[in-house]
Amino acid sequence: MDVLGISRAHDSAAALVRDGEIVALAEEERFTRVRHDGRLPRRAVAYCLEQAGIGLDEVDHVAFHGPRAGSPPDGEVREAAGHTGPVGYGVHLVEHHRAYAAGAFYASPFDSAAVLTMDAAGTCLAVADGARIRHLRHVGRPHSLGALYAAVTGYLGFRPGRDEDKVMALAAYGDDTYLQPFADLLRLTPYGGHELDLSWFEPHGDGGRHAVSAKFLDAFGPPGPPAVETPTQHSADVAFALQATLERAALHLARWLRETTGSTRLAVAGDAAMNPMLNGRLLAESGFEELSVQPAAASLGAALEVSVGLYGRPRPAGGQLFAGPGFTEERMEKALRDAGVDYRRPGDIARHAAARIADGLIVGWFQGRAECGPRGLGNRSLLADPRDPTSATRMNARVRRREPFLPLASSCLAERSGDYFADGRPSPVMLVGFDVLDHRRGEVPAITHVDGSARVQTVSRAGNPDFHALITRFEELTGVPMLAGASFRDDDEPIVCTPEDAVACYLRTGADALALGPFWAGKRRSGEPELQLEEAR
Repeated sequence: MDVLGISRAHDSAAALVRDGEIVALAEEERFTRVRHDGRLPRRAVAYCLEQAGIGLDEVDHVAFHGPRAGSPPDGEVREAAGHTGPVGYGVHLVEHHRAYAAGAFYASPFDSAAVLTMDAAGTCLAVADGARIRHLRHVGRPHSLGALYAAVTGYLGFRPGRDEDKVMALAAYGDDTYLQPFADLLRLTPYGGHELDLSWFEPHGDGGRHAVSAKFLDAFGPPGPPAVETPTQHSADVAFALQATLERAALHLARWLRETTGSTRLAVAGDAAMNPMLNGRLLAESGFEELSVQPAAASLGAALEVSVGLYGRPRPAGGQLFAGPGFTEERMEKALRDAGVDYRRPGDIARHAAARIADGLIVGWFQGRAECGPRGLGNRSLLADPRDPTSATRMNARVRRREPFLPLASSCLAERSGDYFADGRPSPVMLVGFDVLDHRRGEVPAITHVDGSARVQTVSRAGNPDFHALITRFEELTGVPMLAGASFRDDDEPIVCTPEDAVACYLRTGADALALGPFWAGKRRSGEPELQLEEAR
């Protein structure tokens, strides 16, 4: 049974589920190159159908993540798929929280779990077992944690819905000056509830967001420009209080779920759950032993709610992380030729790239099928040496062109993560933050944030053999089983999708080199001889 899932909101996306297999999953922004594109995902729908090898008339069910006023845009979907004839599929509207809960649980590795979703639309607490999800409690607008975080993100001069990760990073520079006012702003209630004191906010728009009110400005001062160069202490202190408040609320919810459900596993999803520092505290302090984070829940969850929840088809056995487009070597080589880029084909791209990263180069790494979600996970990544204290500065200034206080993430061999981080449990989607062990911080300064924390991706051989091989090669050369990295993009564009995107990003930024499939391209820096590369045998 083929089910096409569609979300049309912030980061619209499409997913195609065939019984227990996630055939395709991609965000519309990857194709249109409009970051956070919220329009009907025409290009993503077309990709899913092409990847599945079917036409729209062969889809059994279309699941729309909702709610949305009016009926589902069936005609637009037909247009996107280039189909004008009759169709036989059933159309399903899947309520927002049901879609997110289904995406969180059905795509997780757990047979049973507690489920927590948090975003601008509110909070959902549920318990799941097998193919059944039972919703326990819901806290809706206007009391959502996502709306709180977005409002303060805007107050700090950043872009709500886009820059929350920057506010999380800025929080590490702050102190507890404003903890008490924020405690008054958000009240925790019994039975896993919470509510905002709405006198601090001015609701606006139809997206569940808020703007801060005069009361907020009286307490914290006028809003200012973002801390683009050097964070102001005031901005950092407000960010610290905001992050601490979100963590306090999420721990309250998770602890209630742990006590109520008795489960030792927690599945989470939603925009507010894209916060690695929050997830690190959930794993360490909520009482749950295992945590699964779903980075792209809406369209996938809508499809799984129909496929698994409604029709009892098998749950997916994995595959949601790298379900985006992949490309042939011929397409990659053509992209390099068409752009006039000099390139070679080393005998072992992983060995060659690892050596050049160890030499200090920032390398764009483009391999296999694209990741879903907000992070580059080793198929569309910019990589640097974690031992070099200048790696983050160079990446932020020359390549990503973003704020200098932002840290690089760590992609670490799963079998070695416990040697460097305070918690060695799995974090395959780079959405859990761990403290770097004290005696390791000087060894990997590029991934160690000012507070000693790191955003960690654990890389297993089974989960991503090519990326695991690259990190293994780097460890053989340096003794360090990780790479520092960021998503393969500049600050205002989506993660690269196609070989052409990768070449264009490489050429217009300060990236030193590009590993595009088996091909290597390197820029000559002033005073350096031409690169001599090993040819393929």
